[in-house]
Amino acid sequence: MLDRVIHWLDLFLQLFTVTLIVILAVIVLLAVGFRYSGNSLIWYDEVAVLLLAWITFTGAALAVLRNAHLGFNGLMFGLPLPGRIALFWLVEAIFFAIFAVTLWAGWTILSIFGNETMTTLRFVPRSVVQGILPVSAALILLGRALTLPGRMAEVRSGIDPETLEIQHEIARAEAELARTRAGTESNT
Repeated sequence: MLDRVIHWLDLFLQLFTVTLIVILAVIVLLAVGFRYSGNSLIWYDEVAVLLLAWITFTGAALAVLRNAHLGFNGLMFGLPLPGRIALFWLVEAIFFAIFAVTLWAGWTILSIFGNETMTTLRFVPRSVVQGILPVSAALILLGRALTLPGRMAEVRSGIDPETLEIQHEIARAEAELARTRAGTESNT
């Protein structure tokens, strides 16, 4: 059940982030075309910055869900089991505290803006711009919570997931090289 939730959240974040990237690319191309014709879009810069922020933060949530963010696995997996578990829970406590504060602060900021709108697009509320902070913090906390059991199992096993990934890629490359050599030998 947990794997299904992770899968669907991963899929949603991928689709949402890629959609934003495509929209940003279209807007940039439109802006270049309009600027070339001598009719610059006044709203381009503000919208591009907004989209880039949303892309960055939803991408960060996706990285957390995939456990693809920077870490110190060498330190973590170099410790004996009790040290690994203690360090794991310390890191988790710090992580959850920081993003809980980020969520709270982001939500608080939304109330400060009230009825303000974007400068160039008066129909877009400022909450759309600033909403990425609490939304992404909530998604990051959700992703971290959903992957907690799997990450804890890795810590208990003592097998560094980065080492497993490297070994998997080496085995895949060796198999591909062997197929290439076998194909080359059969052609001669």
